[in-house]
Amino acid sequence: MTLDEVKHHLRVDYDEDDVYIVNLIEVSDIYIESCVGEAYKENNKAKKLADLLQLKLIQDMYDNRGTEIASRTKKDMIVTTILDKLSNFS
Repeated sequence: MTLDEVKHHLRVDYDEDDVYIVNLIEVSDIYIESCVGEAYKENNKAKKLADLLQLKLIQDMYDNRGTEIASRTKKDMIVTTILDKLSNFS
């Protein structure tokens, strides 16, 4: 996933947050790989799901400027389901 793709998704048209966004790209990629491995990368459909998940994770971290989850926050079924699907490729 490129910086330009993510900035387009976030609707960011300035460069001040570029370093932060690049870090979010790296962290979200590490997170997905640590949860499900790398086998999914061999399947085009799974890769598209992973890209969607990565954008969602980046959007959440960018909007909230952190990874802390309030105790009252419900479990995100989209994230859970995609991680489950991707883990089946290992």
